[in-house]
Amino acid sequence: MATLTLTHITKRFGRDVVAVKDFSLEVPDREFLVLLGPSGCGKTTTLRMIAGLEEATEGTIEIDGVDVTDLPPRKRDVSMVFQNYAVWPHMTVYDNIAYALKLKRMDKQTISTMVKEAATLTKIDQLLDRFPAQLSGGQQQRVAVARAIAVRPKLFLMDEPLSNLDAKLRAATRTELKAIHAKTEATSVFVTHDQAEAMSLADRIVIMKDGGIIQIGSPDDVYHRSANLFVADFIGTPPTNFMNVELEVENGQCQLAGPHFTCVLSAENAAKIEDHDQRQLVLGVRPESILIVSEDDAVLSAECLVSEPQGSHQIVAIELGDKIVKIIAPAHPVIAPGETVHLTFDQEALAFFDKETGLRI
Repeated sequence: MATLTLTHITKRFGRDVVAVKDFSLEVPDREFLVLLGPSGCGKTTTLRMIAGLEEATEGTIEIDGVDVTDLPPRKRDVSMVFQNYAVWPHMTVYDNIAYALKLKRMDKQTISTMVKEAATLTKIDQLLDRFPAQLSGGQQQRVAVARAIAVRPKLFLMDEPLSNLDAKLRAATRTELKAIHAKTEATSVFVTHDQAEAMSLADRIVIMKDGGIIQIGSPDDVYHRSANLFVADFIGTPPTNFMNVELEVENGQCQLAGPHFTCVLSAENAAKIEDHDQRQLVLGVRPESILIVSEDDAVLSAECLVSEPQGSHQIVAIELGDKIVKIIAPAHPVIAPGETVHLTFDQEALAFFDKETGLRI
């Protein structure tokens, strides 16, 4: 397929609005890259600049080493799938998929072959004679995907293509998209605000905020080695629990002291933070890293506020001062509201953040 290189890309709307600022990124051949962030962070604008639908104010865009910054969309050899499907309502599924191929003046036999290949790959080969009004939302989205991959572009761009689907269909289509990516060996850039979607699809995730890049890494990197408080809070459901603590050293041992608990740190964790010049820290603990134990082994004890059954597990919420802390616990035994739970932390999974900068220590 292709490589993509963005170098110091900036997009301004008027004088005061900077949608994307100094954005640099390299996407290697065949990678599935996800741009992830909250609404208004600049991810869709970035995708539209790659496609040529928005003009970059500054910087360069290269596809396979060729500068396409000033080229119109039709000359960039990219395909884009939109959030609202954008299928032609007056055309059959076959004609929707074939449309771009006809514009390239391919012969009928080649078009037929390529349409059927794309339809088979997206599992709509039995729907080629139907019109979009006769299709479900999920089937229309597959038509849009088939149309995009039929032209065999260098880059496959997707702007929140699953957001209009219901939860169950969205999860199933996610799996199919990843399988299609593997079969086509495409270079794909996918935009979403759904972190679960990003985690399940991406080879690498670019987390954006306020038009800039906050962190780039594999799903494992951004989840377990979040660069700052924003990433740690944004990635994960339920999100990371944050607690203000003070680092203390007593009798050669490092410990974290908070309003509701004191926790002696492992030697490995102590080594991570003992040279940090600030004693006031933010402790980050994922919900699955808070463990229910016996009272003798507990770091803290608290009453269950609510328990949310999830089938394979339960989410237990407790109150620590003015904060609600959530714990992912085994499904059984069921913990009832008002029941006291005794908790400790998985030391290997603790994260420490600078209270002033928000950066991971």
